[in-house]
Amino acid sequence: MRFVLNVACTIGAACILLCSGTICIIPAAAIENLRLVRGVLIVEGGIQPGDYTTVRNFLAKESNFTKMNGTVFVASPGGNAVAALQIGYLIRRLRLSTDAPSRPPPTTRSSRGEIIHPVDLTNPRSYQCTSACFLLYVAGVYREFLWAGRLGIHNTRLEYKPIGTTENDVALATADIRSKLKDYFEQMNVPNKYLDLMYSTPPNAMRWITQDEFNADLKGYIPEMRTLLDAKCHLNRSENSPETQNCIAQIKAELRSEAWHKIFRQSD
Repeated sequence: MRFVLNVACTIGAACILLCSGTICIIPAAAIENLRLVRGVLIVEGGIQPGDYTTVRNFLAKESNFTKMNGTVFVASPGGNAVAALQIGYLIRRLRLSTDAPSRPPPTTRSSRGEIIHPVDLTNPRSYQCTSACFLLYVAGVYREFLWAGRLGIHNTRLEYKPIGTTENDVALATADIRSKLKDYFEQMNVPNKYLDLMYSTPPNAMRWITQDEFNADLKGYIPEMRTLLDAKCHLNRSENSPETQNCIAQIKAELRSEAWHKIFRQSD
């Protein structure tokens, strides 16, 4: 049996499909209505095989990329874990930031600080980031988030098992995706405990990320980006000053542009 990154695992002409979410459709692409709202790229809907190509083609168009402010807003109930890994790696390589649906605390009546609101989505009921969507969210070099409550994880599950598939085939496929998730979390600067939390939560349940967990483990810049920005913009001295914020915006824009040309122009 051979694991194929852009789908799942292959046994002859058959396919074992590993998903992270409640719905898994073969082989339609669900992320189709990509659009920019106030400079933010909205990635909305179930994540299915083929969606990596959809996202990549959108970002490869220079006119789309230059209109972005550098943030990807992910709102999804989950879907295919392998497709999510592909998209996540692309987000990180392009030095993009991420944002996700959040919920104000009980003492706050309004979420006016949010950049993207439910009404900005094609389907306001998609205003959550759960399951495989978590893989997209953690890919950001800067993770924007206001309040915990709509960011959740759970275990992957086998959605499609062709006739003739053995238990050994399933075990190998399951072990392979866990290994890929482990490597991914390490590269995305996500503590190992989130892999353990994912695998300890049944597919029909949800482990919601708490505010304390987010603040301690996921919030803000990844270490590499913070070190780079601190060297150029002196974050530790005056991170919130207008001068520093302008410096940060300029450096991040330069890094995104450099990454875009490296990925898309050099591959032409």
